[in-house]
Amino acid sequence: MHDVLRRPQVKITSFGSNYLRVINPYMPLWWGMAMPGAGHIMLGKRLKGFFLFLFEFVVNTETKLNLAIVYSCTGHFDMAKQCLDIKWFFIYIGVYIFNIWDAYRLATDINQLSQLAARLKAPIPGFQLSLFEINYFQKLSVWIPVFWSIITPGLGHLIIRNITTGLYLSFWLLITLYQSNLLSSLYYTCNGDYVKAIAVLNPQWALYLPSLYCFAVCDSYYHTITLNSLFKIEQARYLENNYWNQANRRDFLKILEKK
Repeated sequence: MHDVLRRPQVKITSFGSNYLRVINPYMPLWWGMAMPGAGHIMLGKRLKGFFLFLFEFVVNTETKLNLAIVYSCTGHFDMAKQCLDIKWFFIYIGVYIFNIWDAYRLATDINQLSQLAARLKAPIPGFQLSLFEINYFQKLSVWIPVFWSIITPGLGHLIIRNITTGLYLSFWLLITLYQSNLLSSLYYTCNGDYVKAIAVLNPQWALYLPSLYCFAVCDSYYHTITLNSLFKIEQARYLENNYWNQANRRDFLKILEKK
């Protein structure tokens, strides 16, 4: 019993759930490259992931790195050099590399812990009720949170009751949409005023949106798969412990006695 409690597989609270799971370590590594902090959030290391997410928005914006990337991709190399803040850039690059390495390292560690917890059949609580929220495991189509994540990043996580990550992603989506002027740019684009659409768009902030959207979709998809798997395991263990042991085992022993 002591070994089981050393490595619990699942922790469920009113505002979300966290769990150990086996994951390809290259997936959090990739998301760490695309958006610092995203790989850690995917692994369940939300506190560190939220900090690195904040670091990305603050330091990348001060560095003007996204703007320099846009200028470089459009062939304006002199403008890319002029807009890039070297002091902030050297602060950014060290944390960026650490973020990638740490996401891969943590993934390998968590994979080992997850396998140990699964072998020991660590308990899986399936329901949490409090004054403010209700959280539980249920089987859900993976495309429902994916659909809502495409509509608005963060909504898919709210569907699977991962409230902290959902609210955090929604918060940064609102900030990014406001700072990038993307909605105004889309409005002018629909009216055929392409010059004004380009003029109002802030590429420094607009370049955050692809990573933010794609991560929200990918993370909600894989978390839904994991939650469905945990729901099945919890149901199977409940039936095994509370139905088979008490009812079917007696019937099975009676059959053996007759034979």
